[in-house]
Amino acid sequence: MRDRGSLSVEVMVLLGLVALIVWSASSFAQQTPGSRPNPPRDINPPVTSCNVIGDTTPLGEATSTPIKPELLTSGQPCQQIVRGKGLVENNPLANLQRGFDFYSWLTFIALNSPADGKTIGQGPRPGGDALTKWEDLTNYRPLADVMLPKGSKPPTWGTRIVPPQCRRLNRPNKIVIKLGEETFNQPFKSGPLIDQDGNYALFDILMNRPMFDYILENGLYNKPGQENFKGKIEFPSGNKPDDDPNAEPGRMGAIMVKVSWRILDPDKDKDLIRQFHTADALIYLPGPPTTKTGPSCVEKKLGLIGFHVGHKTDNAPQWVWTSFEHVSNVPNQADVDSGMLLSRYNFYNSACKDCAVNQTPPTPWSPNASLKFHSGYRSQVVRVNMLPEPVIAEVAELNREIRSILKDTVWQNYMLLTTQWPSDHESKTDPTGAPAPTYLANTTLETYSQGRTPLASSSCMACHNNATTQHVPATSSDFTFILEKAH
Repeated sequence: MRDRGSLSVEVMVLLGLVALIVWSASSFAQQTPGSRPNPPRDINPPVTSCNVIGDTTPLGEATSTPIKPELLTSGQPCQQIVRGKGLVENNPLANLQRGFDFYSWLTFIALNSPADGKTIGQGPRPGGDALTKWEDLTNYRPLADVMLPKGSKPPTWGTRIVPPQCRRLNRPNKIVIKLGEETFNQPFKSGPLIDQDGNYALFDILMNRPMFDYILENGLYNKPGQENFKGKIEFPSGNKPDDDPNAEPGRMGAIMVKVSWRILDPDKDKDLIRQFHTADALIYLPGPPTTKTGPSCVEKKLGLIGFHVGHKTDNAPQWVWTSFEHVSNVPNQADVDSGMLLSRYNFYNSACKDCAVNQTPPTPWSPNASLKFHSGYRSQVVRVNMLPEPVIAEVAELNREIRSILKDTVWQNYMLLTTQWPSDHESKTDPTGAPAPTYLANTTLETYSQGRTPLASSSCMACHNNATTQHVPATSSDFTFILEKAH
């Protein structure tokens, strides 16, 4: 990477509405606009500012925005200034990483703020939990409600689709998860993840309205529509608004959210539930060949264990990738080696000395209505160290600071893994934009592809660069696999 100039990361968090981020970067000589939300029609959000540190520090040095509770309610704009040196001694990459990781935490805070507009951690449930913005169908829509059976056209934005088998159990604010293979089987059909209670982990993918509108307007929600589409798939990218009042206004880019859940027992896990963001869910089982039983519907209490966000901006056409996990998911290898282990993990048994680590479960993998695995197998997962040491130290310190202002809420139990961003988004030789860091894996979403093996280990940009449409021959689908789910 070229070490000249500065990297400036501007982050705009609109806590009263949908979470959107603005970031601008020079890597190190070019300006990189990000995205800014367009508020819903007829709504004028309040504009406030957090403690912004201006770009006045000596060239080549960095100062960081103070991590204070005001960040949780700061509104917009909120700016983090980072450069190649200053925050992390003698490590330009870690200094640059700080800005993107700060962006990721503000993304997490905004998206997980209550849907009713309250501040994160001020909801009515234990630990200040509440229905979040990304769970509100006026803000985000599940993939299963876009790529419908028989290629049907999805209904208008905000429509909640409840399968007939679930309607007798339906209540307001219950989320609906329709089990497809991607809902219990990890990417590239590498296998399910089984928690220490023998339950399947469940996965879901959601999209924001700009992404949905692009799919709908171009007929990409079914195979015939993709066959008829002759252009290049280019989801809308966000842009940073210009100070010139006559310039193009800022706009929201495409955003994907992928989440992972573990199943909780409301009676057995009464105390444990207080450590998770939870959702009351209706789980729809379509029946063979996807699930062993069904069509049927079951009610489950779910706890959030993984949170992954992809966000496309004008100068990040490879998207910016953010990944969070629950702190008690798995230990790091260093924790295992030192014996410094928690009493309980979601996907690791510290008492089992002979359990094979990071291995796929035995087949068959299709779940039945109990959502219990068919044998006594439990996943034994360890986080593989794939980040440069300075980046590990940088994100650990940022996690400590942010989690401190989330103290006494359920959100203090989540940690950022890191952010992957394109260090050379205009590269003529690397369509992935030279990802920094090179590898990134969430242990609940990419359990079996952790490591540092090129073309095999998890890298958000490298993996999604392989995504294609249903067109024959297949064409690039702009770093998202969702178009492959069309019928």
